[in-house]
Amino acid sequence: MLYLAPEHSMNLQHLTDKFQNNSRLFRLADRLTFAQPQRLYLKNLQGSSPEFIVSAIFNHSATEGLNHLIVMNDAEDAAYFHNTLESLTSALDLFYFPSSFKNRKNFKLLNSSHVMLRTETLTRLTSPAGSDMPVRKKLIVTHPEALFEKVVLPKTLA
Repeated sequence: MLYLAPEHSMNLQHLTDKFQNNSRLFRLADRLTFAQPQRLYLKNLQGSSPEFIVSAIFNHSATEGLNHLIVMNDAEDAAYFHNTLESLTSALDLFYFPSSFKNRKNFKLLNSSHVMLRTETLTRLTSPAGSDMPVRKKLIVTHPEALFEKVVLPKTLA
């Protein structure tokens, strides 16, 4: 968990506002609202700027109701990205979707905590909101290896 002293939190809020109110972010948010699904590639980003951009897009009013899938290069990048996003957003539906396996060469060794994270993500994605729960957009951070794993159909799981 990221802890910031009071004088630093003002700086974090100032930095977050700079990203949130940037004209390029408005154009990016508009692109994401097109009828056709958008695959965007942002390059030459440094440090934590990708996390700030995703956080700003996620919280932008134009993307209200849109789910976001962030695919990182590998499991380590995805875990770090997810942790930083947790610190920057107050997103209740922010998920890390890892691979189920302990290592890539032995598919018999399951990582039970990763299996639980995957199950929670899939359950929350497929379950309808109840009358007392509003529909909230979801933000999922993952990597290619995790996406290529087969999953149980919701009907079979039920």
